Amino acid sequence: MRRLALTALVALAACATQLPQIVEREGDTFDVRYDAAVQTQAEVDAKANSHCSNGAAGYVSQQTGFDGFAYRTYRCAFR
Repeated sequence: MRRLALTALVALAACATQLPQIVEREGDTFDVRYDAAVQTQAEVDAKANSHCSNGAAGYVSQQTGFDGFAYRTYRCAFR
């Protein structure tokens, strides 16, 4: 039984989404979900910039979700 539980935990860990993570929203904004205790704001900004085709994301807002993770909302800058 312990072996089965350990196998299940390893499988769940392998499927875990790496943070920071892009979360698409309606319209022209998107969120970057992250753990504020682990990731820095610079890492989150870099993830947002890499999401935009021109490499420039503009910060809109920030909030903490019901899941305990922080969400920073961005909009890709148009040049």
